[in-house]
Amino acid sequence: MKRRRYLKPWIFGVVAGILVVLAEAFAGLYPPAAYSFCLTCHTRDLVNTLINTLFGRNFQTTLLAHRMIMVTSPAVLAGAFLAALMHGEYRKQKSSRPVMFLLSGFIIMTVGILIFGCPTRIAIRTGYGDMYGAAAFAGMLLGIWISTLYLRRVSTGRG
Repeated sequence: MKRRRYLKPWIFGVVAGILVVLAEAFAGLYPPAAYSFCLTCHTRDLVNTLINTLFGRNFQTTLLAHRMIMVTSPAVLAGAFLAALMHGEYRKQKSSRPVMFLLSGFIIMTVGILIFGCPTRIAIRTGYGDMYGAAAFAGMLLGIWISTLYLRRVSTGRG
């Protein structure tokens, strides 16, 4: 049986880095400061761009989203699905608490949109020395700690 050969992850990093440099050099595409990979912000930009285009609205998007459509969120979903299919890991599963997981995801995405920052952006802003970033980072850590305690309590049936 012939063994499949897969590309190493660092190759994708090098290719992505080269593409970003080329996009900045030749197409004039520059991401805003402290902008990174964020499913919350990119989903907001994708939805707002589509609404702005289809209905003539003027919802806020980043400068980068004005110049190109942000397909990061659907691309991550499609990539995860294809990877699961390729490796035989795709299977339907019944969730134990679908409403709780739906509400948790809704709350996390809503808070991410309201504070204009995902954890990656908050960490980058903190690294820039931004005091709001540091305060958000401390709040994020506190929220993770409280949420972990709550979810442990709920999962053991003591909640």
